[in-house]
Amino acid sequence: MSFARLVVDLDSVSANYRRFVEASAGLAGAVVKADAYGLGMEAVARRLKTEGCEHFFVATPDEGFALRSVINEGAVYVFSGPPDADTAMAFTLANIVPVLNSREQIGLWKRQNGAPAALQVDTGMQRLGFDPKELAPTLLEGIELVLLMSHLACADEPQHPQNEKQVDVFSRVCEDFPGIETSFGNSAGTLNGTQYQGGITRPGIGLYGGNPYLDKANDFRNAAVFEAQVVQRRRVNAGESVGYGATYVAPQNIEIAIVGVGYADGVSRVLSGKGQLAHNGARLSVLGQIGMDLIHVDVTDDPSIAVGDWLEVIGATVTLDEVAEMTGTSGYEILSRIGSRVSRVYV
Repeated sequence: MSFARLVVDLDSVSANYRRFVEASAGLAGAVVKADAYGLGMEAVARRLKTEGCEHFFVATPDEGFALRSVINEGAVYVFSGPPDADTAMAFTLANIVPVLNSREQIGLWKRQNGAPAALQVDTGMQRLGFDPKELAPTLLEGIELVLLMSHLACADEPQHPQNEKQVDVFSRVCEDFPGIETSFGNSAGTLNGTQYQGGITRPGIGLYGGNPYLDKANDFRNAAVFEAQVVQRRRVNAGESVGYGATYVAPQNIEIAIVGVGYADGVSRVLSGKGQLAHNGARLSVLGQIGMDLIHVDVTDDPSIAVGDWLEVIGATVTLDEVAEMTGTSGYEILSRIGSRVSRVYV
């Protein structure tokens, strides 16, 4: 039994995906790496398949094999490509499309007798992919190239000059590969305009209700609520301390709830003493340090909260964007770090 759960609204995932379908000049794929950003790859991929998605992107070989066991039809792309000959062979047998990022990977894939592959070009991330200066179509002889792709570094800041620089580089590379399908736009890139998209877009965070932008309001539908149960309620007298390090001392008699979730489940310790949980729209202050398995919250003003009640950790009241700002990170990290012992519930 888990005292914490992530309630995933698949209808919201679908609604968010349809926004990207409408915004895409070509096809809309979906990035479902990192267990669909923590929401659960199997359930999310199955739902997106019913929405007509035919192009799915993951990061690692193991993710690719797991996804292929769920999705029998449609393209599965693995960003990291094949690390060795055995994996390359397994990709071919499983009908998985590797994203080739180096001459070594091209060499591995040429042994697969013309099996389809994607090629990644580094247009400014300095990450995976070929330097455009080193790339020539002759490198791909013997390989069925089905997709040419790159990745935007600053799409979350639409006015950043890096975006136009990358568009220019990618456009010049595409001229050397006429007739090959392209993929460029992530969530923000897809929404920024067709010049940033390519023929197949790759939305990620927007599918899951996160904000693709740094400085715009988030108008995507919330797709998940992170909740945890009250496991005990107790009284703390004035002058008594709460939690590790005795960092919180009650200034008066208070009532607290001990909640069955902690940093092992993905709740950042940065929220110690300053974060909030919620119950029926009312905010509850986190008291003291967040533990590995438990959090203390002040419930003095709500005598109705009892053992077994579910409190919102992230959701409609305490939003993903708010928690990201408070912890100095991003919605991507918060969702993908929700732990494996948190049960996933689909509605």
